[in-house]
Amino acid sequence: MHLLRATRSFVDDVFAALARFANRFHGAPLKLIVSIVCLLLATPAALAVDYRWTLSFNQGTYEAIIWNRNDSSLTIYCPMGQEDTTPGMFIQVKRIKPQPGEQVTVQIIVDGENYPFELSEIQFNASSRTEKWHFRALVDALAASKQKSFVVEFPKYDTSETFSLLDTRKTIGRGKDSMIEGCGASKW
Repeated sequence: MHLLRATRSFVDDVFAALARFANRFHGAPLKLIVSIVCLLLATPAALAVDYRWTLSFNQGTYEAIIWNRNDSSLTIYCPMGQEDTTPGMFIQVKRIKPQPGEQVTVQIIVDGENYPFELSEIQFNASSRTEKWHFRALVDALAASKQKSFVVEFPKYDTSETFSLLDTRKTIGRGKDSMIEGCGASKW
């Protein structure tokens, strides 16, 4: 009971102070402040996120990574500081959970061109000469594109993911300046 009276007294004091403030300035500044606060509270926060390619180098491996709003990612890697320098990529999508050893076909669409790859679960290794050429064609297409995004389709799962192309050219490079140029046992 004592706590209830103390709380009621505190609330009465706060309202009395606000009333004195409003009367002192004829209520105009208070109304303006209250209006602004209400507007800010009613407006949902619009957080603009620029999904850009990033490049890192860890334990002898270059990795160019792009994330999207669905928390999916595509990683292009070049392990030039490793014994096995085979380049490749990882494609991770939260709603797709391949079984161990499952082969997953993906189609990467860049500027309307289709680049098909066969993943082992979530990974593609450009092991053969042909696979390296196909992989290099994809990397060059990503770097050359003037579009804002590209699509990764999963035909078996009837789903697709869209990724940004912001900073692709700067991150992965093209041709002889490509991050995958030094990868693989044989020359491209």
